Amino acid sequence: MCSAAHAWVGLGRIVYVASSERLGGRPAELGVPASPVRALPVRDIAPGVTVEGPVPELVEEVRAPRLRLHGA
Repeated sequence: MCSAAHAWVGLGRIVYVASSERLGGRPAELGVPASPVRALPVRDIAPGVTVEGPVPELVEEVRAPRLRLHGA
């Protein structure tokens, strides 16, 4: 949804740290319910937008707050 809006208004490139697919596996690891929303690749939703990512060296930094939130 965010990438679609991003493309519609022409904000330019999208840079992301971890993919939805990567983050989608996290709920099971944390013992929380899976997302009720299907993850789709940004390039499938907004094919005309330049996409850069993932950024592997930042994945753990992004993961840490989620682990804290769920007490892991």
